[in-house]
Formats: sequence, C-alpha cells, structure tokens
Amino acid sequence: MLSARHSLVGLATAFAIFVSGCGGDSTSPQTAESGSGATVTTPAAPSSEAGGLPTASISAGAASTPDLDSPEAKAAAAANQREASGPAQKGSPRWLVLEMTKLRMQPFPETDDIEKQRAARRSRNQEIVKLAEEAIAKTHQEPELEAVFNVAVHRLMESHLELSLQGDQDSVDALFSFADSFYARDPKSRAASESAYILSRFAHKNAQYSGQQDVRYLQEFSRQARSFAERFPAEQERAVGLLNDAAATCDFHGMREEAILCFETLRQKFADAPQAQQAIPALRRLNLIGKSLDLGGPTLDGGFISVADFKGSPVLVVFWSSQAAPFVEQAASIIATTEKYEAQGLQVIGVNLDMDESAIDAFLEKSNMGWRTVFHTAPERRGWNHPVAVHYGVTTIPQIWLVDAEGKAVTTSIAPKDLDATLAKLLPPSKAAAN
Repeated sequence: MLSARHSLVGLATAFAIFVSGCGGDSTSPQTAESGSGATVTTPAAPSSEAGGLPTASISAGAASTPDLDSPEAKAAAAANQREASGPAQKGSPRWLVLEMTKLRMQPFPETDDIEKQRAARRSRNQEIVKLAEEAIAKTHQEPELEAVFNVAVHRLMESHLELSLQGDQDSVDALFSFADSFYARDPKSRAASESAYILSRFAHKNAQYSGQQDVRYLQEFSRQARSFAERFPAEQERAVGLLNDAAATCDFHGMREEAILCFETLRQKFADAPQAQQAIPALRRLNLIGKSLDLGGPTLDGGFISVADFKGSPVLVVFWSSQAAPFVEQAASIIATTEKYEAQGLQVIGVNLDMDESAIDAFLEKSNMGWRTVFHTAPERRGWNHPVAVHYGVTTIPQIWLVDAEGKAVTTSIAPKDLDATLAKLLPPSKAAAN
C-alpha cells in the first residue's frame, strides 16, 4: 500500500526550519538516531514553498500568549466575535475554514474505478491543503485567531496524511517539515501537538503496512511515539496510546530494543495509566535475555515440568493454543522442526492457553504432537489468565522462546520461519549437519 521510496529514517531527517521573523530561514544537515543506535545523516532539503506557503513564514514565537486584559486584546476579541457571529466574508480565515469543511463533507463520485476514486480523493485533499495554507498565512501571527489557526493546521496535516498514504512524497516531506515548524513557532501550542500526533499516525501506518519488510518503519514509529510523549506529556491519552501501540508493534515484529524503549517510557512517564501496569510483565519478558528462566507448571498428564529439569540441554518453550489460527496454520512446520533437533538433545515445553481441555486432546490426536505441555486444571488459570502468560506479558500465539543448556534465555521472539536457522546456530554445527 505504501511506496517503497518512503524510507522513513531518511524522511525523519528531512529539513526542519527554525526561524525568527517572517521570511527568514536557515537549513543545515539533520541527523536521526535509528533504533540500533546508528546515526543517519542526510543533507537538509532547501527551503521551499508547500502549495504557495513557505513553512519558514510561520514565525517562531508568533503565538505568544497575549495579555487578555489589555485594551488591545479586548478590542481584538470583540472584533473576532463580530466576525464569528456574522456571515463569513469571502477570503477571510473563517470562510476558508468553512470551505474546507464543505469539501470534507462532499461525497465522492460513485464509481467502481479505483483510480478514479483515488484521483478524486487526491484532488480534494490538494484543494484543502491550498485553503489551509492560506488560512494559516492569515492567522499564524494573530493570537486572537488561534482557534481558526488550529482548525486550519488540523485540516492541513490530515490532508497531507491522506496524500502521503497515497504515495505523495511531497506530502510526506510536508508532514515532517510542518511538524517541525509548528513546534518551533510555539512548543506548547495545540498546533504543535496536533501536527506531531498526525505525523506519529503516519509513522504508525507505515509500521503496520511495511514494518515486516523494512525495520526502519518500526524504528521510526518508535521514535515518533517517544518524541511525542517527551514533548507533549500533557497529552496523556494520545501519548499513552502511541507508546503502547509502538511497543506492541515492535514487540510483535521482534524489535526488542525498540519495544523496551517504548514500554519503559510508558512506565516511567505515565505510571498511573493502566497500559503502564501492563508494560511491567512485557518488560520482564523482554529483559530475560541472558538471564536464567524460571518457568514451569502442571502438565496435562497430572505431573509437573520446569525448565530447570533440563539443565545441560537447550530448551524450546512454545506458547500455543488449538484455537489460535496463526499457530494451527504453522503447527506442522514447528513440530517437524522440533523433532529434527530433539535428536540433538533439544527439549520442548509447551505452554497451552486453551480454555477447553477436550479441544487440546483433539488437536494432539490429530497433530501427533509429543510436547510435554503446561496446562492448569483450574479454569480461572487458563487462556490469557495462564500464570506464565500473565507473568511475562504474553499476548500473541505462537510465541517461541529458546533457553540454552545453562538455563539462560537466548531469545523470546523466534518467528516460526526462523526456527530451524535459530536452532542450528545454538546446537553444535557438527551435530546439526549430521542430522
């Protein structure tokens, strides 16, 4: 869905113009840290006009809070009230906002032609961008028109977001550029937080659609979520949502370091949020690498099994459920791979998250799975309430962990497709090759 040319690490370093006074601008190389700690340096793009409005014309400090008791402020407020209560004059900021609203409400032509639909959306968004830029140019230095300015900023960024998701590179650049400019203008303004939030949403979409193909999309979403939380802590609901989504997305794709950064920011900055409490077990799991794993429980046959029982042998821990389609679809491959390495000393412990024991029996009979599996007889300790899943914040199935012969966790995020290669690295090469 997204163009491959959208290299977000590069885009994150796109030009940021910090100005003092109308018309002045400066450019310099920008840098962005990637999730791996590497720093990517890209020359800043030259200052330019986006749809006729130079972003440099949004002056830093122009939105300073006015003295509302001053005669000038009272007169300006009265004039603003008169404008708002009467018909909007063509070309006025309020008229421009109303025109944007009308465009947003217009239905698209009824057609099954996808290209025509895309063209109609693109045309509408481009028109809204022009109107929004004009409204911003007329209001960004008028404190009494800040409300109109904020609406124009929202419309501008939303339209650039939609255009960006259609593959418009100029709009991608505009999202980054405008977010920087609005922040430079007034870091505490609604425009600054709104533009940063919409930019974060763009990064989220990219991570969802292309994160599996290119980890830079995941790294950029993590960076934008953490940046939003640092810059706008008062926007708790949005910040918590972004951090939680970024952490979960990076965790799902095995981006451990990025997930830890987001979960830690969530836990430290928004400790009272429910999501911060949910981050604690996830962090416990993510921080297991290199540590001894204490995991065990009752088995289906009434016994007890623990990772500690297999000291001296590598252990694979597989979280599974007969009702989870992603596991069922890959079960045959996972089972075949584990059987291949069991001859080399690999031990396997299953952790089942089913609710119904009969469903497990039916699956075991059909799949010929021989894993010793942790399962609780008490219904309240089954499913996602399984003590092991709760303790380590397990929220996806299948999830595969690997423990070395010393009982220390090697990884807690093996993708089924990578299982064979991962086991081959841990087991002695000569034995793996012989098999």
